[in-house]
Amino acid sequence: MFQTIVLGFILLTTLYILKHLRDPKLNMPPLVRYKIPIIGHTFRYTFNCEKFLGQCRKEYGEMFSLYIWGRTITFVGKEYTHEVLSRSDVFDFGVLFRKMIPGDVMYTSIDNFGDLRSYGKMIRGSSISNKLNLYTERIQKSLYLATQKHIGDCNDQKVIYNIYSAITKIISASIANVFIGEEESEYDDVISTFAEFTKDIAVFFLIPPIFDLIFPGLQDFVKRIPIRLGLYNPVTRHVNTLIKHVKHQVDKRLREKQKYGDSWKRPTDLLQDFMEQKSFDPNNINYTALASNLSIFIFASIHSTSRACANVVVDLASRPEYMQELYEEQLEIHKKTDENGILPFESLKEMKNLDSFIRESLRFTGDVAALPHWVLKDHTFSNGLQVPKGHVVDIYSYDTYHDESLQGPNPTSFEPHRHNVPASKVGRNFLTFGGGKHMCPGRFLAINEIKFFMHNAILNYNIRTESGKIEDKFRLGPVALPSNNGIIFEKRAK
Repeated sequence: MFQTIVLGFILLTTLYILKHLRDPKLNMPPLVRYKIPIIGHTFRYTFNCEKFLGQCRKEYGEMFSLYIWGRTITFVGKEYTHEVLSRSDVFDFGVLFRKMIPGDVMYTSIDNFGDLRSYGKMIRGSSISNKLNLYTERIQKSLYLATQKHIGDCNDQKVIYNIYSAITKIISASIANVFIGEEESEYDDVISTFAEFTKDIAVFFLIPPIFDLIFPGLQDFVKRIPIRLGLYNPVTRHVNTLIKHVKHQVDKRLREKQKYGDSWKRPTDLLQDFMEQKSFDPNNINYTALASNLSIFIFASIHSTSRACANVVVDLASRPEYMQELYEEQLEIHKKTDENGILPFESLKEMKNLDSFIRESLRFTGDVAALPHWVLKDHTFSNGLQVPKGHVVDIYSYDTYHDESLQGPNPTSFEPHRHNVPASKVGRNFLTFGGGKHMCPGRFLAINEIKFFMHNAILNYNIRTESGKIEDKFRLGPVALPSNNGIIFEKRAK
């Protein structure tokens, strides 16, 4: 037994040393000092990320490397963030996404899982990107009905303790309408799939990659085992739900199109966009592939939009001094509603104060580092430092969001009037939607959803924190989530 332990220790130490041999031919970014072998910087990064990365930046400069969960990762500051985001031929987010989420074994009917180029092309060629005005009435109606269901009139004040959960259900109702159509989005099982899918997949993000401490990539192998053995697959239930509703809708549309010919009224939603792609064969329909692709779009849209919207609610509840001016703006805009209470699409551009508040809330999302990229080939940065193929480069987003030259005076304070550009606009000083060729193509839909929801919420409720204080984010490593503390909704006196 003793000999086995000694041999195991020698093996681990050997692997550890081999993993940390630096290529003498490369001028790599400095590796931050650490005291605990094998563990490296893992604990400090996981439990005190904001302060730790700030110290590293101060001591090592705009580019440094950490040893986290068995892998050396290079973090780039504001000076080189754009270089990473703009060089899609060198830095690829999709590769790491596929490593974190074992889609190759979860999905057996599609082979483009995690291909951001493919999904971006599908969105940019869809009505979601090019004809958002067609969804204006449907989005508003579904948001209003879902808000009534999950928040209510609040004649007596109502305290919601997990605002993210409530917002997720509300956003899910609206995006389901846009993705799968008005008819199918009325079903509770569809809404449940939209609301719960990301949570079920997130297990792969939440499980610490402890096996990577032994050898990089071992975690990827281990987490695929229960799926390959048929013991657990988080997508199965949701894809089966989508298959049922997709099949009903596709078959119905094909029958009606054949029956009515030129007089057939084309449905407007993402499913119909899928049906009009060249790869769609009406004589050999792969319903599982359709449902699987829909589920990936659900994963990409629901959590990010819901988290952003929940943060806007909490940020406004934490700062009631901005409520009146936002109320007056929305009240004036509301005068333009039609007889059904629907705002015209053009009114979104008139929500200047709300738009600026949303952008500031997005800036304050709280993620310390985001958008890790896989290095596709050896690369030399403009400062002469180099990273090899197979390396990981992460964006130190805090460095951008707390820089006075990029954000203006007092960058660490929440000031919703600092912005004079739309919340959806991507720039060197705003990383929420990525950058370069692969910036988020769904950002316009996300911002529209948030604006329409907040328009209704501001007009109908007084919103404040139960604590009466500014609520801090809940942090897990570099990621921040909306506070679970109570948010009070109270019907606004007319």
